[in-house]
Amino acid sequence: MSGLYTDDILDEVARANDIVEVISSYFPLRRGGKDYKALCPFHAEKTPSFTVSPAKQIFKCFGCGRGGSVFNFVMLKENLTFPEAVRVLAERAGITLRRRDGSKGEGAGRGVRQALEWAVRYFESNLRHPTVGQEARNYLERRGFKKETAEAFHLGFAPPGWDGLLKAAQGDNIPVGLLESAGLVVQRDDGSGTYDRFRGRVMFPITDALNRPIGFGGRALGDETPKYLNSPETALFRKAENLYGLPEARPRIGETRRAVVVEGYTDVAMAHQAGVTNVVATLGTALTSEHVRVLKRYADEVVLVFDSDEAGRRAADRGLELFLAEDVRVSVTALPEGKDPCDVCRDEGAEAFGRYLAAAKDALDYKWELVREEFGAATSPAAQRRALEAMLATLGQAPALASGEANVRRDLILARVSQALGISAEALWAELARARRRRPTAETGGAKTPPAAGRGRRWPAERELLTALVCRPSRADDAAARVPPAQVEDTAFRRLYETILARPARRDRDVQAALRGIEDADLASLAVELYERGEGIEACRQEADTGAGPLAQMLEKALAAIEQLDRQEDLATRERAARLAKQDSQALKEFTEGRKAQQGVMPRTATHRDKMGK
Repeated sequence: MSGLYTDDILDEVARANDIVEVISSYFPLRRGGKDYKALCPFHAEKTPSFTVSPAKQIFKCFGCGRGGSVFNFVMLKENLTFPEAVRVLAERAGITLRRRDGSKGEGAGRGVRQALEWAVRYFESNLRHPTVGQEARNYLERRGFKKETAEAFHLGFAPPGWDGLLKAAQGDNIPVGLLESAGLVVQRDDGSGTYDRFRGRVMFPITDALNRPIGFGGRALGDETPKYLNSPETALFRKAENLYGLPEARPRIGETRRAVVVEGYTDVAMAHQAGVTNVVATLGTALTSEHVRVLKRYADEVVLVFDSDEAGRRAADRGLELFLAEDVRVSVTALPEGKDPCDVCRDEGAEAFGRYLAAAKDALDYKWELVREEFGAATSPAAQRRALEAMLATLGQAPALASGEANVRRDLILARVSQALGISAEALWAELARARRRRPTAETGGAKTPPAAGRGRRWPAERELLTALVCRPSRADDAAARVPPAQVEDTAFRRLYETILARPARRDRDVQAALRGIEDADLASLAVELYERGEGIEACRQEADTGAGPLAQMLEKALAAIEQLDRQEDLATRERAARLAKQDSQALKEFTEGRKAQQGVMPRTATHRDKMGK
């Protein structure tokens, strides 16, 4: 269920956004009977298998298996989280969102967001002003930025002075409190008032995934410190979660499934100006796991571009481990000393920058270079041990690399480590196994149907159980009394079961209600697949059949089958325990008889020795 919004709000937003109209705004749909069809936007195909049901308000692709509600479609199409998709559709319909706790989720930040939107316009107008913006325009021209780039990224200028923004805001009736909440003004130390936070700086608006302003970065025109000044953390702006240039880069990242991460705002803007449009930047902070998870929604591969100095190398080292832990393919490239991406794109062009990106080193190769340098410089076995452990810890971060399954990248690296350090491959494998055991594990999401080879004995009965419950959720409590979710082996089925049980109101034969609070797109696809399957089974019911019906029968058979499997597994467990006990007893008997044969007497028991000693 959604943690933010009530069912009433989700119902209101869903009713105001007909799924046919929403999807038709992305690509044309063709009527086919009672449903609509199109080529699936989520996989390549030549024959339409993507269907939209206006009656059920769901979509389903029979090719790739994607399916869900209007919320799930927007999530998948725009690479958004569930709450973000709700907000997009609410704004489309002009609905003010109220959170589950009764607060106006968007309303609470709406005034702040409006203040930020006003500030974007204010800074832009300053940059365009013939006299006020002249110095800032000269700076941008010297750096090589074109007018079109400044307009595309909504660059602006905060003029010198302590109250320029304050006075302009007062003229437009914007309360000082909103300016302060937006991070645009600062309280004076003596409490006598406020003053402008940004002064004498080129302004770079920072936006969220929906391209709405959440903060600013200001670049000094000269040698003033700090060179870059960011907005403070606010209710809307969190440095550890946002990336500069993401809305502009998202289309190209989506096409190539590849993202480039740089360090500065000017690096992003100049790269886009040069035509390299899959570039984003952190916001004056080190990469975080939140950044990685954001990028993972759009990209399968990430290239980290860092300075070639020691600080840049260590920053890249920290960053690559975050990506490996999330199982994202990552590589690292370093530019010549004293150059940044902005310089390369401006002075040498997109092709030169592209060559640096093409020469990026795989994360493990890059890590090995760092470790080899550290190991070679080490003067003691303890220092060499630390270098080796650093390499193995990096390997242990990635689930795919830390597993015991075959992996060419990992095995090549281990061979290099073995050869260079004179350590046997067997010893390295043992160390890697220890690193893997030390790594905390977490259950991953996703609801993809496992291949037949990976299905256990319980899978067919569990699928029947969830098929029945998705269509007849009113029976969920009765089912849970016999087979609780903890006894469901398949992860996706178990999560769906828990979602159904968590809903206080459960209406049978209502797929919209079943999908309403499912925030995971894969889980929503599974729910649609099972619902369509169940309704197809129920539709085969004969008119003369006045009994419980196919789904009720399916539910009872599934519960009975799982209960029978539980009994069989319990019996098998007891039999194994009995066999082990018997084997232990036999081993003890053989041991004592062996001792007797060797010594000619039975070994005395402690009790017998006690009696003899009395």
